[in-house]
Amino acid sequence: MSRKRKGFAKIGLIILIVVIAVGYGFRLRTRRLEQAAAVLPAGREVVVTRGDLARSVSSTGTIAAAQDLELAFDVGDKVKEVLVQATERVAKGAVLARLADTEQQKAYITAKRDLELAKFEAAPSVIKEKELQLEIAQANLQNTTLKAPFSGIVARVDIQPEEWVTSGTPVMRLLDTSRMFLNVGVDEVDIRYVEVGQKAIVTLDAYPELKLSGTVVEVGIVPEAGGQVVIFPVKIELDDPDPRVRVGMSAEAEIVVEKAENVLLVPFEAVTSREGKDVVAKVTEEGIELTEVETGLSDGFLIEIKAGLQEGDRILASNYELYRTLQGGMGSGSRAIGGVRISPPGGMRR
Repeated sequence: MSRKRKGFAKIGLIILIVVIAVGYGFRLRTRRLEQAAAVLPAGREVVVTRGDLARSVSSTGTIAAAQDLELAFDVGDKVKEVLVQATERVAKGAVLARLADTEQQKAYITAKRDLELAKFEAAPSVIKEKELQLEIAQANLQNTTLKAPFSGIVARVDIQPEEWVTSGTPVMRLLDTSRMFLNVGVDEVDIRYVEVGQKAIVTLDAYPELKLSGTVVEVGIVPEAGGQVVIFPVKIELDDPDPRVRVGMSAEAEIVVEKAENVLLVPFEAVTSREGKDVVAKVTEEGIELTEVETGLSDGFLIEIKAGLQEGDRILASNYELYRTLQGGMGSGSRAIGGVRISPPGGMRR
């Protein structure tokens, strides 16, 4: 065989070896992809994306006004006139109702006359006594007129003219709805996360489609009395009250106690603990890599990935099917188990 023919044969052999190697590599890659597909059910692959995440503490309670007061006369007598009705708005100092004041006027006039006479002939102690009697008579006369202690809405009127009332008996209810609050109770396990200034999302039972923003303005330091569960009172002010919100309505608040913005997010069930480390199943062209990650904030549905993955990476949404096939555990180096490569990332900070 000539030297030229030997050269052609040698080249042909090299080409044949390359073709065989490429074919083997292609078949190996195809087999690994098939093995990956076997543990990756349809629709269970997700892409690592960025987004915002928040963790919240939920509790229920009732809507309350800034001020809610039962009004009563400080003296008893017959109702002379009622000047307002329920749902009416009134200003601070407005006259709401009056009692018949004949007896009170009589007592005031008598006390005033007695004081004037005492100033001419009585001892200083007697004059002081008459001054006190006049103050009491004047107060009783003034108390026959019921005035609004603050601006608000008359929620209820329980009296009518000619009706007799006694001292201290509630006759009206006045609400100051210029500010609205949600009073909730937070379990002792969660109260440590709640602070003044945190934001909350408020949902009303009556209007479930209505989402209102609120701010925590007060966190109780003494638990509410009664019950076996220790509950602390928390007051949330509605930032922009809706006209549909009414005092006494039931509502639920989700207090945002921690949040992370523009972070890498994956489904919570995609992360599994293996030998004390958090890992995910990363999908590659060669198969599936079990990759260690550093996790952060979680809301129970999504979890933050601080290290170990990049935006755009593909992972299994759930590792359950994969981990059932991996019984050997993670080694210190990269190795394959059933077509699945297990790779702990370098430089991982814990």
